[in-house]
Amino acid sequence: METYVIGDLHGAARALEQVLARSPFRPGIDRLIQLGDVADGWPETPACVERLLSLSNSIWLQGNHDWWAAEWLSTQVPPPQVNQQWYTQGGQATYEAYEQLPPAERTRHFRQFFGEQLPYFEDEAGNLYVHGGYDSRRPIAEQDPYDLIWDRDLWEGNQVAKGYRECFIGHTSTWNYKKVPCATHNVWNVDQGAGYRGCVSMLNVRTKEFVQSDPVPSLYPDVQGR
Repeated sequence: METYVIGDLHGAARALEQVLARSPFRPGIDRLIQLGDVADGWPETPACVERLLSLSNSIWLQGNHDWWAAEWLSTQVPPPQVNQQWYTQGGQATYEAYEQLPPAERTRHFRQFFGEQLPYFEDEAGNLYVHGGYDSRRPIAEQDPYDLIWDRDLWEGNQVAKGYRECFIGHTSTWNYKKVPCATHNVWNVDQGAGYRGCVSMLNVRTKEFVQSDPVPSLYPDVQGR
């Protein structure tokens, strides 16, 4: 069994399909870890969720945008009442996509997917997977899940993931300066800017071989995006 990680999707189901097709990933055999931010930005968050639900032996981490999306799905209130920070940071696309589905389908995604996302995952090889980062001075189990989805200090502070063989994150796009998955010390960043003008990356944890989607705006030429 190989383990693969996929970075931030931001509603780009076409990019998700591309990396799955381009990778040697074997559904049902290999393990897939999605690093969070499935939601918000591009118009196909429900399709991303449905595709990930179809993949056995997959683990989904919670991203900050997923937190916002789940918050809305738990209430399904109209735009005047939603979190405006979420709505203006890509949430409008998620809201409009889910408005096209029956309420029962929205609730199913909330319970079966967003409700099952993890704040972090530690594998049997001593690797850590987390959306944003963590405070390496304290055990991760003692930390607030909200901090784990928002932290940027681990990456931007050029820190070592202490106590782990390697750490795999998303959240902080590298597209402006590095267009492929990259590492600082033992921390690998697999967010190459799919939420904006970049692409989705899928990385083999053991070999570090990777595939990428086309730049996401080219897959949605008639959509403005975030």
